[in-house]
Amino acid sequence: MSEFETEGNLFHVGYALPARKINAFMVPSFIDFARERGIDFISIDVSKPLTDQAPFDCILHKVYGDEWNLNLQNFSVHNPNATIIDPLSAIQRLHNRISMLEPVSQLNIPQLKIPNQILVQDSESLKNVETTSGLNFPVIAKPLLADGTTKAHDMSLVFNHDGLMKEIKLEPPMVLQQFVNHGGTIFKVYVADDYVKCVKRSSLPDLSKDTIEKIASDSGGAISFSRISGAVIADGRSDNNSGEELKMPATEFLVEVAKGLRKALGLHLFNFDMIRDGEGDGYLVIDINYFPGYEKLPSYETVMVDFFLNIKKLQELKKTTKKENDDRIDETEV
Repeated sequence: MSEFETEGNLFHVGYALPARKINAFMVPSFIDFARERGIDFISIDVSKPLTDQAPFDCILHKVYGDEWNLNLQNFSVHNPNATIIDPLSAIQRLHNRISMLEPVSQLNIPQLKIPNQILVQDSESLKNVETTSGLNFPVIAKPLLADGTTKAHDMSLVFNHDGLMKEIKLEPPMVLQQFVNHGGTIFKVYVADDYVKCVKRSSLPDLSKDTIEKIASDSGGAISFSRISGAVIADGRSDNNSGEELKMPATEFLVEVAKGLRKALGLHLFNFDMIRDGEGDGYLVIDINYFPGYEKLPSYETVMVDFFLNIKKLQELKKTTKKENDDRIDETEV
């Protein structure tokens, strides 16, 4: 038995997660490793009141719905010292692709911005050519809601107004976001409080003017993301054929952005997707996700256990500070 593994020292973390998240993240080896270091993960039955289940020092959740929200709020009222990872209001902000990126613009970090984008509320606005006057085609059409459903990932690259009207399957409300050539690379930056890790992933290839015209003609004005790479390969005219890999952003820059977003979003666990502006000298944040797939990172077990141990230390510090303040008040009254 580990020196940590005594009932009195264990930090109890209840988790309420979708089945696929449990299967990927809460694997037995991780749960055993966490317990050896003093973190006890407990599965939550979301159909029952949290107050009737095992006492929790912390709750990790990624399930949605009014019933769960009320359940969690009631638990927080009765257990004000428990840490919720993460607050409902902060998570819900990320479900809207407009409000999601607003904090990025508030950071005032040089060389960091978001793509130009507009919200299309209804079909009538979609018909109006003036709606897209602030953007240059091609644009990316995305559902407004980013709620983790399959529909939320239904995106298309739109080359002209006809494609917007005839070819895409999306219905308003939707977001139209300026497409930017970015070297065919996306930087996915994982954040767990002070921990910051950036990994590179393949993305949409750069598109030359000729390629855009060819695909626009062949597709009728729009093409789904799943078909873009194949279309470019068949055409053979991507601008991104130099063979040069984009360098990782500077660590200091990543830490600065992560720290700013943590504060602005009020989140402990998230990642943000960032691309290099192919026509400028900066980066664009294009997406932010709550509690992403940390299990894809090397040694994620250590990263996440260290994260929860830090949450435990913060709780203990608050308790100590409160006791000291209470003692001072008692001495003053005497």
